[in-house]
Amino acid sequence: MEIFVTLLVNLVPLYVLIALGWVARRYCSVDRQSLSALAIFIIQPIVSFGFVAQLEFHVSYILIPILVFLIFSGLLLATFKFSQNLYPDKRANLLAMCSASGNTGYFGLPLAILLLDAQWVGVYIFANLGALVCEATTAYYIANRGQFDAKQSFKRVLQFPTIYAIAAGLVVNFAQIDLPALVYDYWAYFKGCYIVIGMMIIGVSLGRIDSIKIGWRFLSVAFAVKFVIWPVIAFALIMLDRMVLHWYDTPIHQILFIIAIVPQAANTSAFAAQLDLNPEKAASTILIGTIFALFYIPLILLVSGLY
Repeated sequence: MEIFVTLLVNLVPLYVLIALGWVARRYCSVDRQSLSALAIFIIQPIVSFGFVAQLEFHVSYILIPILVFLIFSGLLLATFKFSQNLYPDKRANLLAMCSASGNTGYFGLPLAILLLDAQWVGVYIFANLGALVCEATTAYYIANRGQFDAKQSFKRVLQFPTIYAIAAGLVVNFAQIDLPALVYDYWAYFKGCYIVIGMMIIGVSLGRIDSIKIGWRFLSVAFAVKFVIWPVIAFALIMLDRMVLHWYDTPIHQILFIIAIVPQAANTSAFAAQLDLNPEKAASTILIGTIFALFYIPLILLVSGLY
């Protein structure tokens, strides 16, 4: 019960940011399109670069982001294929993203800081590279397929700046290049913006609609994949490692589970706004999932016995 209450208290500020985004849209006429472009093409690449450049790299951890990428991408592609049987239009693209993509950055990073010792937060960030690369490639590709053919979508993926920011961060890291302290001072400012603007995008998108219309079939598939299938896959892999492989210790298992249980990615709303993939439906699904996660996450952490 103590961890349940602690988590509730620490997650509430994220929901306040969503509310502030709604206020910004309703009463300050903040433009969703501009805000999402700022988050995707400016802030996210800078934040990703800084995290990667500062990682303390260990060879034994290299499998973790690869595994995260494979699970995320596999679920995205499988859900997209399934969704095409349900919807003949761009809703199939949106459903795949609302089902498999997770808010491992805006939501997951504060959760990791809350649950893990400081030395393991860096490992969480490294593991989250798999989610970042998936978002920059597979998820962005599926989002673009709502408007473009395969060749055009692939070209747009190559134009996504986060890919090159991650690559640049790896070069700086492996070459042990010492960047000026001022660079990291300003990077810290961008890191704060990443969380604030990312969550506010949801509220800004919601501010465009007068009421939330729930598509129960859409919502059921999204919740089944995000809150049942993803955690089950992660827990099965954790049990496999504990009972058979013995590759990693408990903190690594906890990191994988955090990545699995976070709600839908806030950037899905940004992608939907940029590419006109029914952004109001995206924002509504993300909002419902994020509210649900306020109670779901403390409960599943207790039930899993990993914390």
